[in-house]
This record gives sequence, structure tokens and C-alpha cells, in this order.
Amino acid sequence: MRILVTFAVNAEFAPWRKLRKFRRNSCSDSGASLFVTAIGDSRVEVLLTGIGRVACEESLAKARDPKPDVVISSGLAGALSDRLKPGDIVAPIKARTLKNDAGADADRAMWDRAIRQGALSIENLVTVLQIADTASEKSRLSFFGEAVDMESAIIMSCFVAEGVPVVAVRAISDAADEDLPIDFDRCLTPQGTVRKMSLVNAIVRRPGSLPNLIRFGRQSNLAAQKLVKFLDDFVVSLAAPTERTAVA
Repeated sequence: MRILVTFAVNAEFAPWRKLRKFRRNSCSDSGASLFVTAIGDSRVEVLLTGIGRVACEESLAKARDPKPDVVISSGLAGALSDRLKPGDIVAPIKARTLKNDAGADADRAMWDRAIRQGALSIENLVTVLQIADTASEKSRLSFFGEAVDMESAIIMSCFVAEGVPVVAVRAISDAADEDLPIDFDRCLTPQGTVRKMSLVNAIVRRPGSLPNLIRFGRQSNLAAQKLVKFLDDFVVSLAAPTERTAVA
């Protein structure tokens, strides 16, 4: 079985690299950031898509051949519902964009497995073009779903169109009533690397944001660690030979 797991950036993937021995895929000349390991007798590939729709579509175009058997869209997400707290693992029934120009339902067998393992069920994960960085913006988006990210609807619609079972499993990094400490849209490249001068300038303009930035970093790191623990167990269950018929 070939299992493809996507993350937007390396910071989300890093805890898994400490847990498992991933190697960069040296057989691909596509330019995509692809890493490979074996779990059981399954090949597990991790694709770093970059942040947002454009980066995601470019990465997927480079890394869809050969077609995987199952796909997991993973990483961090923001809460739009008060019932979700930082560190919660969520599995949406559906991911969608605000314009409904991309979106798909999760594969039911994979979604059921994630819920049985302890993920919280949410109806809709909303995929947006820019980071939802204020509580007021999250309140506006809450009409459309319970959590928000920037990739899952793009990933899920791509693979559902090709007949590949796909599910989103995300960890909540920030609460619905929480403003992000800085404007991350200005401080991060689409690949998720920090624009150092933009970050410095953001802190200089708002020096009081530094403690919140440190707190948010710790909170996001804890969420990523919880996600990887969940994800590793989830992938192990998918890779188990006796379970394959459930997601075939």
C-alpha cells in the first residue's frame, strides 16, 4: 500500500521526522519536497505542499504519479468553534472553500477510523486564501465551518476526482476567540519559511506581541506533537494487512 500524507510546512512535519526515519526521495526529479519511510510493508510518503492554494496545486501536480492508495491531508488548523481547543485533533466530514470551487467529502471508512481513534468529528473544514488571524475574522468564517486551514479542500478535491480515498486529520493550533500575535501572511513565504526582516519589523511595530508570539509558538509546537502521535497510530492502523479491506 502507498500512503501519501501532506503537510503545508516542515514545522508541522518535524515531530514525525524525529519519531520515524524518513529519507528524502532521491528518485524524484519533480522538485517536490517528498519524504519516504516504511511502516509495516506499506510505503509512506510525506509531501510538503507549501501554504495556500497556489503552492499546494503546484506541489500536487509534481507528486501525484504514481497514484497513492490513500491520502491524508494533515497539519495545523484554526478553531472557528468555541468547543475546539488548541491541541484537539479534528476530522472533518467535508472540506470546502468559501466559493465552493473546491471541496470533497472524506472517505467514510477512513473518517470512521479517525473518529474511533479519538479525533473529534466536525462537519466542515473551511479552506481559505489567507490566514485567519483575528477573532473577528474567525467569527465571520464560523458561519461556514468549525475549523479553518489553507490546503485541505484543494488536496481532497484533487484526489477524490481521481478516485483515491482521502481524509483530513488536523490539530487545532489556535482557539476561535484568539487573535494571532502577528500578521503571518506578511512574515511567511508560501513554503512556510520566515521572512526574517518582516518578522523583526512586525515585532518592532508591536513589541507587546513578543510574549504572545512565544506562547503561540509553544502552543503550535504542542499541537504538532499531538498530531504526529495521532497520525503515526492512524497510519500504522492503515498499514496493517488485516485492515486494508476497510479502506480499499
